[in-house]
Order: sequence, then structure tokens, then C-alpha cells
Amino acid sequence: MDGRTSIATGEPIRLHLGCGACTPRGWVNVDYAVGARLARVPVLRRVCRAIGLFQLDWPAGIVIHDLRKPLPWPTGSAEAVYSSHTLEHLSRREGRRFVAECHRVLRPGGVVRVVVPDLRVCVDRYLEGKVDAGDFLATLGVDTEVPDEGRLRRLLAPHFRFPHRCMYDAETLPALLREVGFEPEITDPFRSRIPHIGALEHPERTTGAVIAEGVKP
Repeated sequence: MDGRTSIATGEPIRLHLGCGACTPRGWVNVDYAVGARLARVPVLRRVCRAIGLFQLDWPAGIVIHDLRKPLPWPTGSAEAVYSSHTLEHLSRREGRRFVAECHRVLRPGGVVRVVVPDLRVCVDRYLEGKVDAGDFLATLGVDTEVPDEGRLRRLLAPHFRFPHRCMYDAETLPALLREVGFEPEITDPFRSRIPHIGALEHPERTTGAVIAEGVKP
């Protein structure tokens, strides 16, 4: 099921925004990663594979869309929106627009589920001495450098490696959802109003994370 087919038949769609390589059936899987875009150009795909610059083994059928821009689906066309480890890569202003767009495309009674790294977990690990000062910024995901990386990858890093631009915790994430009109709550991994959430949610992505669901009234 793709987004256009669902809209044409009047069926509500389910949007997976920032899907990465996780593309379950029954969802419109959306991403804007450089690798996903280059994988569609045969010549660039061969060049990148030869020099090992980008990961190009992306599943077919991903909808390419910049999530900083308005979503290309009609108001009230979706029954569910899922986004994991994407919101934190947007600035505060971009993040609010993104969540507001999720609210717009959902029908009344629709559910958004957002998973992000929990800032409180990162800070607690530092205060408990589990992370030293030198590694603290790395745990926040704001450093794009990788040790012993080649010069070419360092030069191109800003184009394919995106640092965290805003962090959230169990108070600020639901507050953001509430601000744009959702009725939010903090929830646990794999406990959701969205059926079969395990098709999208994986344990390694929920460890050290905060998860909020919001219902559109």
C-alpha cells in the first residue's frame, strides 16, 4: 500500500516518517537520507559503492521527502504517524512545524507516536560517572566527527551525518505535542494505540529513549 493508492481509494494511510531501512508493509515509509536518494541514480550508486562513501542498500519503495517541509498528504488523510529518532535532528522551530504537520494530516482520533533520545538519561549517565566530560557531547549526538575517518568522509560529513539539534525529555516532548493540539501521554516501548507496533519499533531504538503518543481530538 502506498500513499497515493490509499488516498485514491479513500482509505486512511499510516505514515512512517524518518523510516531509515525499516520499511514494514502497510506503511508509507518516508526518508530523506542522502543514501536513499543516491541509490536511485545508477551511476552515483556504482561510484559510491566503489569508494564506500554512502550506505546504498536501501529498501525499494521509500518516499523521498524533506521532513523540514510540509508533508505532501491531505489534511485528515492519515490514521497513524510514527517517527523514531528523527525529531531531535530538527531545530526547535523545525520540530514544532513537523509535529504540527503530523497533527494536520491525521484524521480525528488519529495517533502520532514519537520516539527520541531522552536527555535526562544522557545527563544522569554523566552525573553518575558512566560517561566522562570528553564523551558527553558524543552521547548527546551533537558531534559529527568519527575517529580515524578518512579526509573525504570528514569533508562530506555535513551532507550525510546529521547531529542532534534539539533534545527532549519526559516533560518537554508531551508539552510539544500538546502545544500543537494533541492529547499526549508518555508511554512504554511496544505499548501503543497503534496495532502491531513491533513492526516498526525495535529494542535498540527504545533504550535510553522517551516515547510519547498523542491523539488528535
